[in-house]
Amino acid sequence: MINWYQGLPLVPAAILVIGGIVAIATSVAPLAARFVSAEMRRDHNDLTGFIFAVVGVMYAVILGFVAVGVWERFTTAETRTYDEASSLATVYRDASSFSDGAKIRNDSRAYVHDVIRIGWPAMTAGKDSSTTELGAERLSRQVRGTSPLDRRGEALYPLMVGAMDEAMADRDARLAEDSTGLNAIMWTVVFVGAMITIAFTYLFGFRQTAMQTAMIGTLALLISMVIFLTLSLDFPFRGNIRVGPEGFERALSVFGQIDRTDPLPNVQTR
Repeated sequence: MINWYQGLPLVPAAILVIGGIVAIATSVAPLAARFVSAEMRRDHNDLTGFIFAVVGVMYAVILGFVAVGVWERFTTAETRTYDEASSLATVYRDASSFSDGAKIRNDSRAYVHDVIRIGWPAMTAGKDSSTTELGAERLSRQVRGTSPLDRRGEALYPLMVGAMDEAMADRDARLAEDSTGLNAIMWTVVFVGAMITIAFTYLFGFRQTAMQTAMIGTLALLISMVIFLTLSLDFPFRGNIRVGPEGFERALSVFGQIDRTDPLPNVQTR
């Protein structure tokens, strides 16, 4: 939602969102009390409580829907990352049965290195990386243009092409997951709903101001923590809580194991 927010460290971001919402909610309460007397508010506590229960449930449904949706998108992005790396490991493993096996392995390594060193920092900054796109297309073209060396290679060829297609599909999905966050309308509903829900607590009449402040602060704290979590997860590959390149780092480790058990000449194991 807010690009500059993604660049904030975790603690300042938490203080800004959680602390800011709680501070505003508790500081506005005394001002609101000036417009409606405490006696009048206490006389209507029962009716206010009934309406507040309805408002609270409706907002809880909206906030939960948004938070769950963002979390599912985050986990999908993480799954896509590991699936892409796993498919590349399959391509790397099967490459020994083809005429251009060494070239496929070298291109696979180059692509994975580019994703880790260039692609991931670019995604973290919310930018595109043409270098990794060219590497992916080069590898895909190499896989499709290779020739089997024997019958084993003929049997493996459709499987390797299928694995390459899956890697490309996972790559496209991974980039799509990070291209856009929640719709601006959804964020408007979240923040306006928070304002309405918290503002309703100002209509309760308390004999002790400290009790009202505690209730308002607790409610604001709960709402702000969910909003903070949703903001932090909105873009899966940015911010303080993000998907890292561990899947591709694991792929490099698998590449090394494959090279030790099924080596090919002219493979650059860098």
